[in-house]
Amino acid sequence: MDQHNDDPKNPSHTPTVRKGEEAVKNDGKEPGRHDSGTTGAGRPTGTSDARDSTAVNPKAGEPIDPQSPKMPPA
Repeated sequence: MDQHNDDPKNPSHTPTVRKGEEAVKNDGKEPGRHDSGTTGAGRPTGTSDARDSTAVNPKAGEPIDPQSPKMPPA
């Protein structure tokens, strides 16, 4: 049986899920996401391709016409 440590000095919750910004720092950008610069306010901007939306045959998700916008599936 598990033993519980009921010492009030211990935290009541231990976080186990990383924040998104921590994952980027440790693992790098997700496949399919690309930096494209910054806005006038200094915020980063970027683009994404079909790989960002799906890992199943991402080439099939690209636009047929290369001049068409890349619109990820809803």
